[in-house]
Amino acid sequence: MSSILLAAVSAIVCVLSIRAPVDEGEVGIARAIVPVLSLAVLGGGAYVLQRRHGALETVVALLVVCCAGFAYSLSVDSLLAMSQKSDSVVLSLPVVAATVSGVGRRSLASCLAVCGLSYAATSSASILGTAIGHREIVVDFTALGSLIAVSALLIVLWLARRNAVQEAPALDRAAREQQSINEEARLLGHASSLLHDTVLGDLHAIAMLPQGPIPDSHLAVIRRDLDLLSRSDELLRAPGSASVPGLIETTSESALAGALSRVGARGLRVIVSGDVDELDTLDPAAEEAIVAAIEQCLVNVVVHAGVSLAELAIVSSGDDVTATVADGGRGFSAAATPADRLGLRLSVHDRMLGVGGSAMVWSTPGAGTSVLLSVPKGVA
Repeated sequence: MSSILLAAVSAIVCVLSIRAPVDEGEVGIARAIVPVLSLAVLGGGAYVLQRRHGALETVVALLVVCCAGFAYSLSVDSLLAMSQKSDSVVLSLPVVAATVSGVGRRSLASCLAVCGLSYAATSSASILGTAIGHREIVVDFTALGSLIAVSALLIVLWLARRNAVQEAPALDRAAREQQSINEEARLLGHASSLLHDTVLGDLHAIAMLPQGPIPDSHLAVIRRDLDLLSRSDELLRAPGSASVPGLIETTSESALAGALSRVGARGLRVIVSGDVDELDTLDPAAEEAIVAAIEQCLVNVVVHAGVSLAELAIVSSGDDVTATVADGGRGFSAAATPADRLGLRLSVHDRMLGVGGSAMVWSTPGAGTSVLLSVPKGVA
């Protein structure tokens, strides 16, 4: 801002030096050299006031600005008409340029102090030089108004910044609370999926048993699952953390093998193709999610499709790993599926969405069902 004002004044001085009457043999533009050099020195002092905040540097810069302002007012006097007073624009703008040089300080007090001192120094120097030139001294409302305006602006900005600083802790708390709410919702969704899979698996296993007492092996599994469901802290375990006994393991090989073993015990034979090792490229959360979703899709084949054979294909496609589960069973119509059916929503769709993936289902009554699961490799 200071440099723009000083450049404008320099241009005005050059124009005045050319247009003002000259004595014989005198070059008009030459009369602008001293005023322009004085403005340059004043600009250097204003720059130091803006950029250098040491006490000694500030005092020296104020002295330079004062002396440069005095030299300018003396040298430019001959270019002004006698009717012009001390509040002439040519004399006011350097004072304004020096006044605004204090806005770059670190604190409000130092900004106001430097602006006030700069105004006082340059205004006094300009009045002194004008008085020596025998011009009428009047109140320079332009320079005084600039001081008042700059001071008011600095105070308003300081108040706004203080309010922002005071509100920052509240905003930070709100952000942490929202993050906590999102994390709780994610963990509850994970727990709902585990609860659905566990209960559905146990109920279906009981339904497949012949009439009579439940074998001890089945009772052991049911007791284990009941014990798990009674411990809410483990149900709320974040995906990818330490494994819970009886649930999906942490490595792709044992995870998929365990899932296939469990559905195989229910009489479903699964033909696996593609590259199972692609599961190793996923992080633990994404790996657990897709394997659990695969198992639930295969359980749905056992429960709903009415066939004993399904196909599973795992491939890598760009930055994603996809798994396709297909069967040639009964199929179903999506439009006719009740809204309260939770299997696909909780155990497949929501599980994939929780790790940034997706699930797509195609099914036709009498022609089987295909489910395409996809998760990105770089999920954190």
